[in-house]
Amino acid sequence: MKENKIENLVWIIFSSIGAIFVIIGLVVFGSIFNYDNKVDTVGTIKEISSYYSNAKHNRNHEVYVSYIVDGKEYESRLNSYSSSFYEGKEIDIYYDKDNPSKIGMKSLDLLFLIFPGIGLIFLIIGGIGILVRINKRKTEKNLKENGELIYANYVETVLNTSYRVNGKCPYNIICEWNNTLDNKKYIFKSKNIWINPENIIKEKDIKQFPVYIDNNNKKKYTIDIDILTENIVDLR
Repeated sequence: MKENKIENLVWIIFSSIGAIFVIIGLVVFGSIFNYDNKVDTVGTIKEISSYYSNAKHNRNHEVYVSYIVDGKEYESRLNSYSSSFYEGKEIDIYYDKDNPSKIGMKSLDLLFLIFPGIGLIFLIIGGIGILVRINKRKTEKNLKENGELIYANYVETVLNTSYRVNGKCPYNIICEWNNTLDNKKYIFKSKNIWINPENIIKEKDIKQFPVYIDNNNKKKYTIDIDILTENIVDLR
């Protein structure tokens, strides 16, 4: 089904974006956080100018700092801003030995870690999503090969409103099985189905569905819904 492909694509996109952010973040990290060629000093904020950019009216700031290097006064623009800044304030900065007009602040450099941090979050979310889907497929295959086959009575079809892909919610079928060995009733829910199966169930007069159960842990099961999709070719 198309939605299954989109669902897979969503997790792949999450992982890809995360990986790109992490790589860019590490490159930036390597260039900014290499302090071997940087010298600590104290500077004085000479000017803070602000301006609005783009249609969203985002406010930006430019901070100019003066400092002394080998008896010569420099004035350069700082690459960061803090709400605690004010003109005349002395701040701890560093400058590049090979290019004294290039300055920065170690305390504000840490803000650049947000970039790879966000990327790592995306990468973890996407990776977990992919691994969960792979694990579900492996579990389903193992249950069909090694689980006990029982037949559960069809109860109803429900809409899974807690999950949405491409603006669409999937369906689940609910089945129940009376186990004569322990005199207990077991309720099963199918995996997500991206078509409404009710008409197919009525047309084929389906009363029961095959269910494969792990006898060692009955919470592990899979409802075989192939009969609902075997004659459907999705060309969307």
